[in-house]
Amino acid sequence: MPNGKGTLDCSYCVHLDANGYPDGHGEERLCRFHQTVLPKAKVEYGNRICGNFEPSELYFAHNPLPQFITLARRFAWFGIDIEPGVLYEFCYNQPPGITKSAVLRIPDYHNHTWNKPSG
Repeated sequence: MPNGKGTLDCSYCVHLDANGYPDGHGEERLCRFHQTVLPKAKVEYGNRICGNFEPSELYFAHNPLPQFITLARRFAWFGIDIEPGVLYEFCYNQPPGITKSAVLRIPDYHNHTWNKPSG
């Protein structure tokens, strides 16, 4: 079992078309929230995350102390503003090393919707 079990990752998100970690970890899978297939992680051990992460029941099963290590606290470990519509990648034991992996969608604040990225 990889050492990153229980850390933030799309495989623990209710929006990912997967059964939960390790299923979907680092793989190309459909994100139902962003309505697109997420790209494969750039490195085998890379964790992927976006600001619309919603934890699954399995996430809480693998994190037995959510009252002490909350989602807000985990996101704060990144030390950056997680931009809407952007997929990020990081090594589970080095959250400050987070980098942008892909722009999935672009927010249209004026019309309260999303646009597809150009290119």
